Parts: sequence; C-alpha cells; structure tokens
Amino acid sequence: LRDQSGAAISATVSYDAGTRTATLATTAGLLAQTTFTATVSGGVTGVRDLAGNALASDVVWSFTTGAPAPPPDEGPGGPILVISSSSNPFGHYYAEILRAEGLNEFTATDISLVTPAMLAGYDVAVLGEMPLTPSHVAMLTDWVGNGGNLIAMRPDKQLAALLGLSDQTSALTNAYLQINTASAPGADIVSDTIQFHGAADRYMASGASTVATLFSDATTATTNPAVTIASVGTQGGQAAAFTFDLARSIVYTRQGNPAWSGQERDGISPIRSDDLFFGAAGGDVQPDWVDLNKVAIPQADEQQRLLANLVLHLERMRKPLPRFWYLPRGAKAALVMTGDDHGNGGTVGRFNQYKTLSAPGCSVADWQCIRSTSYIYNGTPGMDNVASLGFVNDGFEVALHVSSNCANWSPASLATFYSSQLAQFHAERPDVPLPQTKATTSRSRRWSSPTASASTRTTTSIRRTGCRTARASSPAPRCPCASPISMAAASTSIRRRRR
Repeated sequence: LRDQSGAAISATVSYDAGTRTATLATTAGLLAQTTFTATVSGGVTGVRDLAGNALASDVVWSFTTGAPAPPPDEGPGGPILVISSSSNPFGHYYAEILRAEGLNEFTATDISLVTPAMLAGYDVAVLGEMPLTPSHVAMLTDWVGNGGNLIAMRPDKQLAALLGLSDQTSALTNAYLQINTASAPGADIVSDTIQFHGAADRYMASGASTVATLFSDATTATTNPAVTIASVGTQGGQAAAFTFDLARSIVYTRQGNPAWSGQERDGISPIRSDDLFFGAAGGDVQPDWVDLNKVAIPQADEQQRLLANLVLHLERMRKPLPRFWYLPRGAKAALVMTGDDHGNGGTVGRFNQYKTLSAPGCSVADWQCIRSTSYIYNGTPGMDNVASLGFVNDGFEVALHVSSNCANWSPASLATFYSSQLAQFHAERPDVPLPQTKATTSRSRRWSSPTASASTRTTTSIRRTGCRTARASSPAPRCPCASPISMAAASTSIRRRRR
C-alpha cells in the first residue's frame, strides 16, 4: 500500500486459510481525503495459489479516504442547530448534552454566524443563554413564525413575548423545580422536586403552557415556570424556554460549587472533590451543594433527559429522530466495576474469580462476561508485563493508580505525577496499552483544583475517570465523580472522555 507520493505505508498482512482471505492492516490510521494505491504482486516473486501457480501480473487499484469527522463540539449535522455565544461558553455544552442523550443529529455554531437562510435549514434550534441584538430577535421570531421550533435557555428578555412569558423582574438562585410528568415532554421524568444550580428568571406564563414549575425550596412552589412551551403562528412553530441556564445547572450539579474551589471544607486533608459539595465548613456553614434528601435522584441526568424529551416532542410533527440508547440490549443500567490495588497483589485473585464466575464461552464484546478494571500501583506483585497482558487479552483493564502521596497538588506537580508514573507503568508493562481511552484514579481523591485533574488527563489522553470522593469516615456527602458526560473547564471547554 502506497500513498499518493509513492511512499510505502507501514502495515502487516495476515491470511485466513478457512476463508481464503488476506488482510492488510495499517500500523497507523490513514490520512483523510487522501488517495492510496494498493498492489497485489504477481509474477515469479508474487503471490501463488495452493497449487503453486503464480498470479500472472500485479493487480493494482486505488481508493480515496473520506473526509475527517467534524470536531466533537461542532456535531455531525442534522435537523438540530445548537447556537452558542462567546459571551457565555456554557452554551457550547449543549452539544455534549445532546450527544450524551443519544441525539447526534446536530450542528453547533456561534450566534454571529447564524443567518435567516442558515436557520431555515433546521427544524429545532437550542439557543444558549446570551444577550441578543434586535436583529437576532427578529430573525428568531420570523423563523418560529414560519414553523421553527426554538428552545431558549434563560432567554434574553426581548424574547419574552415570543415565548409567551411576562417578566417579573426578579430571579431565584440555586433552588428547585418540579416537572409535570402527566404528559409529554415531562413523561418518564422524576416527579419529585429536584435542584437546579444558577439563576432562574421569574416569569408568569401568559400564553405558554408550563412544563415545570420553580420551587423556592424542596416543598414550596412558586407561581413561576421553570420550563414552558408556547405555540406560535399558523405554521406549527413552537417556542420553549428554560428560565435558567440548563447547561450551567448540569455542570455545577455534577462538578460542584465553583465558589468553593480550593477550599478545605470538610476538615479532612487533603482537598478532595467532595469539598466542592460540603456545606458545613467551619466558619462558613451553608447548605450542602447537593441536597442529601435528593441524593438518590440523578438530578443532572433528569434535567438533560427533559431537554432530550423536549427536542423529540417539538420535532415529532416534522420527522422521527433516531436516538441511540445508552447501553446494549436496551438495558436500563450498567455496573462499571473498578477496584484499587495498593501494591497488595489482590488483582490476580479477583480477576481469576471473575473468569471462574463468567459463563463458559461468554463474549466480552457482547457484555456477557464479568469483567472489571484494576487500578494498580507500579510494582504491584503478580502484575508484571506477561500477567497484565494476559488479563487485558481476556477483556480486563489494567490501569495506573496515580498517587500524589495523599498530599495536595498544583497543576504542575500533578502533571509530573502523571508523566513519571505513566512512564514507569509502561516500562513495567511495555505490551499493555496505556490508559489512553480508559480510566485512572487517585487515592483518597485529592482534588486541589476542580478542573486541573481533568485537564491533565486530557494532555495524557486519559479520557475517563472512575473514583470515589470520600473516605468512609468523612462527614462529607459522597458525590459521584465518574460522570456520564465530559467535564467542563472554567471556560467550558470540554475535557473529553468517551464511553
């Protein structure tokens, strides 16, 4: 195989006698939008059949690779347009939310690039929280009047009339909402009150129907809507509003209170991720960031489910939208099993136990076998290169247990921990894949910065983290940090991992 300049491409060739198939596998991926030429050599030194007859002459053909995939935050295209603004980077996160909800039929762009002609090519627009110019308002109003479906996040007050809302000139911050689950789009969402984080503007519904209502606390309803839908014009247009910034709420609910970043709040050193959720700090007693009476509810998940339901509800009269399910076989839940091996050598016994308990002939690829991850210290007994590779080939994951020696860290020192310990991991296990698309964890979950750890993992190509956030003795609430969606940095750039 050669590229268009004639340079040979590094590759290996295998042959399956059963199917009489030869397969060429390139060592690295091929460049996009590039022409390559493949040659099966004939003649005296070329390939031969089983009887020894040589191929008469070379067989040559060419092919051109396709275009590269678009950047993840731009989307693959489809009837949904995600509109964000540089004034509020949280708007970029709606692309990640839609993708996590199995709705990958979207394009993401900045409001400065949106024109009436462009908008006319989409059925649904998700508009992030942002200030709008009068021309933006006119463009969106005309589009909805012509049959478009708008979902506006904490909308500019200039959109109130279009949305069927009357402004009450006040706001409610870090409170609760309750979804009407009696009908779509609230059906199948939790009916209890759930928290939202950030500010919600208070409106009265004046032409819009209420999908969810704001609560000032977990039990006290207001007369103000949290989510609404209004029918607009005679062409089937609809305008929906979240009176708060849904993306901000989801990020803050999962990642904690940014105002508590770097604070030792639970009184147990070092700083860990649970400090971002712990309210009762000495000298600064506040409510816990996540209401422990609601901890059994995946509140951020339910909020983004509501957005997904709303998109499908608005689009139902236009076309059906395919939606990927989260798990194989329509399963409603999956248990991702992980464990730490602090150099005690427990991995071998545990992995062998899972192999024994798995059904004979089970398929790892089809999720039929019991498999898990072990995060190991370098130098863990019984987990040398040969043993680790054997378990990896059996479908287990062997990944590094990064340690900061239970001390707080700076971004620079954390980067050093990762680079040095990953290098040692590779030196001890040269044939075991580095945890590039897998997971790593840190003992006791030091979390000196809310995003530096994710940023460092991104630079090392680690894209998912499984962890615990508190010791059993800690007074802090146990909050999950193995998020089902990528983290957002302070700039709301996505610290990506892929399931």
